Amino acid sequence: MRAERKMRTTRARLVVVVSGLLLAALVVLGAISIIILRQNLVSQAETTLYLSNESARNQVEATLERTGALPAFDDFSIVVPPDGFFLVLEGDTPRLSAFFTRDYSYRPLSAAEARELRSRPFALDDTRTIRLRDYGSYLVTASSVEGAEGVTYTVLNGVGLTDTDAVVTTYVLWITAVGLAVAVLAATFGYRLIARELDPLEHVTQIAQQVTSTPLSSGEVAPQGRVPRDPRLRGSEADQVAMALNRLLEHVESSLNARHRAEESMRRFIAEASHELRNPLASIRGYADFYSQSPADRAEMANALGRVGAEARRMSALVDDLLLLARLDADPQVKEEEVDLSQVVLETVSDTRFAFPAHSWRIALPDDAVTVTGDEDAIRQLLLNLVGNAGHHTPDGTEVRISITSGDDDVVLAVEDDGPGISAEAIPTLFDRFTQVGGETAGTRSSTVGLGLAIVRALATASGYEVAVDSDARGTRFTVTIPRRAGHAESQPEP
Repeated sequence: MRAERKMRTTRARLVVVVSGLLLAALVVLGAISIIILRQNLVSQAETTLYLSNESARNQVEATLERTGALPAFDDFSIVVPPDGFFLVLEGDTPRLSAFFTRDYSYRPLSAAEARELRSRPFALDDTRTIRLRDYGSYLVTASSVEGAEGVTYTVLNGVGLTDTDAVVTTYVLWITAVGLAVAVLAATFGYRLIARELDPLEHVTQIAQQVTSTPLSSGEVAPQGRVPRDPRLRGSEADQVAMALNRLLEHVESSLNARHRAEESMRRFIAEASHELRNPLASIRGYADFYSQSPADRAEMANALGRVGAEARRMSALVDDLLLLARLDADPQVKEEEVDLSQVVLETVSDTRFAFPAHSWRIALPDDAVTVTGDEDAIRQLLLNLVGNAGHHTPDGTEVRISITSGDDDVVLAVEDDGPGISAEAIPTLFDRFTQVGGETAGTRSSTVGLGLAIVRALATASGYEVAVDSDARGTRFTVTIPRRAGHAESQPEP
C-alpha cells in the first residue's frame, strides 16, 4: 500500500514517464544502429564474396580454355577469406572444393559437406544466406562457366557470417548494458532533479495541511508558515504556485485578523455604549422612583424635571452620535457638491462662541473665499466636533484658532489651541470610539463620552480627507487636509 501511494505521487510518475521515454528512445536508437551495423558488415561480406567468386570463376575459365580440364587443388590459387569456401560442380557432381579454416589453413570439402552445400538453394549471380550444420550462417553466391562439349560448371562461393553475428551480438549486449545503465542513472538523477523542482509543492502541501488544522472560525489567527523560496527555481511553475499560496495566506490572515479586530471593536463598542447609555437612564429612573415615592415641593420637582430633561438630551445626543457612526460604517458614501469652506468656518465658530463664551476664538482665513468639493453637512459636523472638542477639554480663557491654508494640491483646515495639550501615550488611540483623555477638570465644561473625534475620523475617511494631530505642553493642533478637485483653484492667501 505504501509503495502504491508513493507511485501515485507526481514525482514518482514523472520519473517513471521520463525514464520510460528515455528507455524507449534508447531502444529505438539501438535497434536502428544494430540494423545499420549488420547491413554494413553484410555489405562488406558481399563485396568480399563477389571478389572471391569472380577470382575463382576466372581461374576455372582460364584453365578450361588452356587445358580443357579443371585445375588440380594444388594448382588452384585460393582467394577465399577465412571461414569461407568454394565448390566447383560439373552438373551436380562436385569436382573441386576448398575450405579456408579459421587457423588460415586450406582443406578440400568433405563429401558430406559438398552434399550439404549442393542441397541448399542458391541462384546464379545472386546472394543467399544459408545455414550449414556445425558451421552456422553463410552468405553464398554462384556463377557458371561453359566448358568443352557443352559441359556447364558452377562455381559456388561462401563467406561465413559467424564473425558478423558475433560482432552484432556483442554490440547488442553492450548497447543493452549501456542503455540500462543510462536509464538507471537518468532515473536516479532525474528523481533528485524533479524532487528539487517540485520541492516547493511539498512545502505547499505541508503549509496547506497546517492551515487546515488551524481553527479559523473565530478569534485571532496565529501567523501561518510560508513556503520558502529557492533562488534556483525562481520563475518555475512550482515557484509560482508557492508564491501564490504565500500571497493567499497573507490575504487570508489579514482578512481574518481584520474580522477579529472588527469583532473585538464591536464588542467594546456595545459594552461602552451600554455603559454610557446606562448612566443617563439610571439618573432618569432614579429621579422618577424618588419623586414617585416621596412628596416634593414645586421647586424640587422643577429641578428634578430639569435634570431628567438634561439626561434625556444627553442620551439623545449619544444615540445620534452612535447612529451617525453606524451609518458611516454601513455606507461611507458622501455627497459631492461645491462647499464654501470659509462660510462654514465662520458660521461654525459663531455658533461655538455662544456655547463656550469663556474661550477666546480666533479665525484666520484667506482674503478670497475658499471652496472645495465635498459634503457640506459632513464638513460642518467634522469642524463642529473639532471646535467642540477644544471647548470641552481646555480650561476657560484658552485661545482657540481656526485657520484655512489653501495650497496648489489641497486645502488645510486647522483647529489649534494653547491648552495643556494631550499626553503622547493618548495620541495613538485618540480617534478611537469612547476614548476619553482624563476626566472633567476644573474650568472645563463637562466630560464627554469619547465619540466626537471618532466621528471626525469616520467623516474624514468617508470623504477622502486626512486628519492629523500634533500636541505638546504648549497646546494641540488638529489638521484636516482636503484634496483639491480639478477646476476648483482658489486664490492663494496673502502671507
